[in-house]
Amino acid sequence: MNIFLYSLLIVLVFCGQEQGTFLQEQSTTPQENKLYTIKLKETHTIVSAKEMYDFLTTKQTYFRQQTPIDIQEIEFGGYVPKPQQTTEKRQANLKLHNFKNTQFTGPITVGDQEFQVIFDTGSANFWIDSVKCKNEGCKQHTQYKPGFSSKHLGYALNVQFGTGDLNGEVNSDIVKLGEIEVEDQNIAEIVEENGSVFQNSGFDGIVGLAYPSMAAYNLNPLFDNIMKQKKLESNSFSFYMSNKVNSLESQITFGGYDVTKLDGPIHYHPVIDKYYWMIKAENILVNGQDQGFCPKGCKVVADTGTSLITGPYDDLMKLLDLTNINDNCSNSKELPTLTFRIDGVNYDLEAKDYIMELKDDGTEIPLSNEVSASAFIEGSPKQCIGAFMPLDIPDPQGPAWILGDIFLTKYLSIYDRDMNMVGFGKAKH
Repeated sequence: MNIFLYSLLIVLVFCGQEQGTFLQEQSTTPQENKLYTIKLKETHTIVSAKEMYDFLTTKQTYFRQQTPIDIQEIEFGGYVPKPQQTTEKRQANLKLHNFKNTQFTGPITVGDQEFQVIFDTGSANFWIDSVKCKNEGCKQHTQYKPGFSSKHLGYALNVQFGTGDLNGEVNSDIVKLGEIEVEDQNIAEIVEENGSVFQNSGFDGIVGLAYPSMAAYNLNPLFDNIMKQKKLESNSFSFYMSNKVNSLESQITFGGYDVTKLDGPIHYHPVIDKYYWMIKAENILVNGQDQGFCPKGCKVVADTGTSLITGPYDDLMKLLDLTNINDNCSNSKELPTLTFRIDGVNYDLEAKDYIMELKDDGTEIPLSNEVSASAFIEGSPKQCIGAFMPLDIPDPQGPAWILGDIFLTKYLSIYDRDMNMVGFGKAKH
């Protein structure tokens, strides 16, 4: 257990009351909405889990204004972004690539340059590596260079996290998702970085898809601008994450979801805090038994930017004791089923869903993907660990559990801003 905890805490690869009246099921018949799909790939990087979480979710410092401002009331450089009203709706297909089941990234175009970014439902700002950054970590990535379509705003933004900090300058440019073009999208250009979050990563930026209450300066996240510019018939997006190593089957779909990726009905759950995509679970069960994790219900967050499942420290330590995963995975067939019960629906994770093989280079691969328990039993030096991490989310959003990519691979997830609901359906693999 000590070796397990040590590995768990230092290594991360990048990546109750029943509310029955809110529960909705949706058939998997073909949709009439135009869908826009981006294919995702999965990058391989070794970054501290706590460090990445701190970067994505920490309170940000605004250099020129210490409190969020109304962008319509203050001008910088003589320019204030205005929503572009248009009824044009497009459809395109872009893929997310799955590389060693670590972190899903996909393409996005800013100005006339293409970048690989994380589409992150756990944050709201749009960060991109900039040519203005001279640090070595920045130079390892594609760097954004402002062009004719860019506009200067000049907001300064700083994020401080465990082992460093990041300085950015918020400006705007045209952003393209396939054939969909978003005008005057604010982006935070990374102009200085201290620490390993980006230096050791396989992505050029992060596109936040959480609610605008989390965004700096009350500026609109990308999806809010898509909504304001009326690019979609349905203001929703969804993630399908493939469990196949090195595949190009993972995808994010704007305007709805891909019914061919589903293996059952969709259940919708109301968002309880329009900051994260946060919903309420009645209970978290271990082999169907109540362990006291949610005496008054638990807050849970669907977060595509987090690879693991996280929970409050004391509860997570109890869960690790209850699962009691052997380092060599010799007890994999006896490990319990973990169940998140949300609005009366049980979302099960079996051992093959939450066990990871820890390779010599720090890479984590789910046990169900090209890895068998017998490989460990027959003398493999690789370790077997659980895809869990203790993490105390501060008030007012916390305490809460995070459903990261381990959960979101088994269940296709839908994020609906029209209804302010999160939908889950068993993914077809």
